[in-house]
Amino acid sequence: MELCGLYTAHKYGTDADNTAYPIHSHNSHEILIMCGGVCGIVIGDTEYELGENDAALIFADNVHGLIIKEAPFEFLTAQFIPRVRADAEFDAMLSAVSGKCRNTAGAVYRIDGSVYPAVVSCMRRICDERADTDINMYFAYLKCVLYELYRGAAEKKGVPSGHAGKKSGGAELFNAVIDYISENLSMISDLSFIETVFHYSNSHVNRIFRKTLGVSVWQYITVKRLDLAYNLIAEGNSAKNAAVRCGFSDYSVFYRSYVKHFGEPPSALKAEAAKKNGPDAE
Repeated sequence: MELCGLYTAHKYGTDADNTAYPIHSHNSHEILIMCGGVCGIVIGDTEYELGENDAALIFADNVHGLIIKEAPFEFLTAQFIPRVRADAEFDAMLSAVSGKCRNTAGAVYRIDGSVYPAVVSCMRRICDERADTDINMYFAYLKCVLYELYRGAAEKKGVPSGHAGKKSGGAELFNAVIDYISENLSMISDLSFIETVFHYSNSHVNRIFRKTLGVSVWQYITVKRLDLAYNLIAEGNSAKNAAVRCGFSDYSVFYRSYVKHFGEPPSALKAEAAKKNGPDAE
């Protein structure tokens, strides 16, 4: 499930073979809760072993990777960008949890058995609820997860990984494509840039995106455009102007995609923005 400022996933399987998430990075924080099995995770230049009752917190823009060592396995993960919610209490709780870290790229925690059920319950609600549910609810649950980690989790120690922050070949390509999309978001009309710029096939890069994010390259581009359009409309731009600025050449396509992604038409956000930005706004 992916929403504005929040991406979640619930992963499980019975086979540990070839179940790996290569070294990569993204511009969001990430919380990962292990519910079963054993995995190895690299965060920055440190490697940890995670089992049931363990949690990982990875800070934005830091390299990390994961490989399943024992199955059956199950984990819940949420990537989030705090600035999209402007919640001082949430930021304070994230800072408090981060303060328990020794690894500047993130940390791994052993969750006390008395609070572990509450953490898993909140993470399941975040990962398994329908995508059209109020995003404020998800951040409220994330705040609960952070609170429980702060009061009922102890830091786990890791060992030097030898990666020293170096990204793998697949992750290097993934991050290069992500950077290109960010810099050229409104100008991309199709996926021909993959072969032209990076000299890889569309199918190869799509496999990397599906393995890393669970979506295709074009789905990722569409979500990024919709999130940008949302912010532009919230700032007072018209929906049609926002659609054009974000690279949608057909407004009807933008409208249908917007409603599917956010669960309401652009006019709803436009009306809300007009109230905030009107002459009576403080």
